[in-house]
Amino acid sequence: MLWCAARNLRETNPAVYIQIATIIAPLFIIAGIGFWWGRTGRPFDANMIGQIVTNFGVPSLIFATLTKLTISLESFAAMVGGFALVLTVVTVLSLGALLLLRRSVRTFLPSLIFPNNGNMGLPLCLFAFGETGVALGICAFVVMTVVNFTVGPALASGEFGLRAVARNVHIYAVLVSLAFMLTRTPPPDWLMNTTTTLGGMSIPLMLFALGVSLSSLRAQNIGVSAALALVRLVGGFAVGWAVATAMGLTGAERGVLILQSAMPTAVINYLFAARYNNAPGEVAGVIVISTALSFLTLPLLLWAVL
Repeated sequence: MLWCAARNLRETNPAVYIQIATIIAPLFIIAGIGFWWGRTGRPFDANMIGQIVTNFGVPSLIFATLTKLTISLESFAAMVGGFALVLTVVTVLSLGALLLLRRSVRTFLPSLIFPNNGNMGLPLCLFAFGETGVALGICAFVVMTVVNFTVGPALASGEFGLRAVARNVHIYAVLVSLAFMLTRTPPPDWLMNTTTTLGGMSIPLMLFALGVSLSSLRAQNIGVSAALALVRLVGGFAVGWAVATAMGLTGAERGVLILQSAMPTAVINYLFAARYNNAPGEVAGVIVISTALSFLTLPLLLWAVL
């Protein structure tokens, strides 16, 4: 499908090139500044920034976006169900790929099934489809974070627990947002102003933190990492496309589901691998190479979904 996009790209209206460049430019510039910042050795407390964005910025973004827009419950349910189906199918395919390549399931499965829906996915949804895109992208992001913070640590540590679900503030932000949406009650101005301001910092900081994180990661076992990176990107795109087509999704819903499915490996997978000493160098290789390939193929991906 991406090959077909490449073949037909030269027949595209020049205005589409400008649109794609407009979408990609902020992503490259902000993440590039973060990468430069990290490479120059300037101080950056990734843990502190991550905690602020995760616990305050993203929940505020979820609330402000979902309650501000007239996104239907049908669209909300379609995105949640669609992305849950994508994760399920990708998990099955990833298991098969790891067994075929004779790689450790415990080490590499999270890298193949958990895409970077936050730092990279949400900005792309915003730049490609506006505020509606962010609202739809958040649906996929919440599904991914819930599964990632339960299955991810369980695979890395070999132990499973539901405590991470209870501590996931994103779930509560969605539930509160749904309460306002279902009752058609507008949030008070002070709450909207506060969450809008806090949420506004999330996307720039996530992109900046992505650049800083990539500047410090070092790839190991590049051949295997490249193969697994291709499984993540090509497999995610193919499954996202197939699920969106099977569900009959159109417009922003279709585009966002495919975008969020085709993102590179999430950086959080490296943190879990490092915390539990589960081959972090090889996991870093999958993250670095999948992100680099994703940047290179973004024009084709955006052409396909637009």
